[in-house]
Amino acid sequence: MTAADFLPINIPQPKLSILVAQFSESMRFASGTTKHVYSRGLNKLVAYAGAAQFNFTPDDFIQFKLWLLNQERLRTNTVNTYLTASRRFCEFLVESGELPKNPAWNYHGTAQTYQIFAAKLTEVVKAISMIDRSTMLGKRDYAFLSMILETGATISELVNANAGDLRKSGKKFELTVRPKGARGKTDAIALTSAAGEAMSDYVSARGDSDANDPLFGKVRAGKVLPLRLSSRGVREAMRKHLWLGANRRLRLDSIRTYCAVKLMNQGRTLEEIKGLMRFKSNVPFKKIITNSKAVAGLR
Repeated sequence: MTAADFLPINIPQPKLSILVAQFSESMRFASGTTKHVYSRGLNKLVAYAGAAQFNFTPDDFIQFKLWLLNQERLRTNTVNTYLTASRRFCEFLVESGELPKNPAWNYHGTAQTYQIFAAKLTEVVKAISMIDRSTMLGKRDYAFLSMILETGATISELVNANAGDLRKSGKKFELTVRPKGARGKTDAIALTSAAGEAMSDYVSARGDSDANDPLFGKVRAGKVLPLRLSSRGVREAMRKHLWLGANRRLRLDSIRTYCAVKLMNQGRTLEEIKGLMRFKSNVPFKKIITNSKAVAGLR
């Protein structure tokens, strides 16, 4: 599709606000944090559309992006998130019959400057392997980090997973996850043997739980409670495990990069890695591959 393929379509601001509310209501499987951030981004879109001649064309979204960067002076990662919200909102408008095509389909924000963390894969594996698994908290944290490192699961997928989403067939485990912003769609993650062992140890120690309880709940007094961790909460919980030495600590989000490095070391092709890590868009996939190649080159 090109910009010429899109005819101008004006949606009055009052109707646009109603559609935004309907879109938010449709995000049943999104976390509260995602809903909040998307709501803020779409409120910016409604405000911009009300002040400008906004006709839902690709050029309008270019101007919206520039307005966020230059007038609102938002950080790059915030602008990227707001554009992601706008793109998915437009998908909702297409599904609702308000738009014939998604005018924001090819706009993914501004490329971010990546700071490659100077850590080898062996250092990351060692840090995770040193988690004390004699406690329930240690079993939970080890299983969580193993899922990211071994399968490329995202933080939001694991935070939103329920106990009933983990199933065992023979000796193999599979986890059904709800991709961020997918509005009811699910994916299946086939656990590696290492991830399966970590999860098996964790769920066995946790004991019986309701299928709708969070898979990774809060731990108090050695027991897993039916209280879901937030994305911010899980980052705080994992911080203590990500130290690699004095003044050297990994970001939890970077663990997925090391999953890609592991797959590269196994001789997997880029297409295989994209499929195994369930990337739907080329833009984030290219970013993580760029990081992975840099990390893989460390000696």
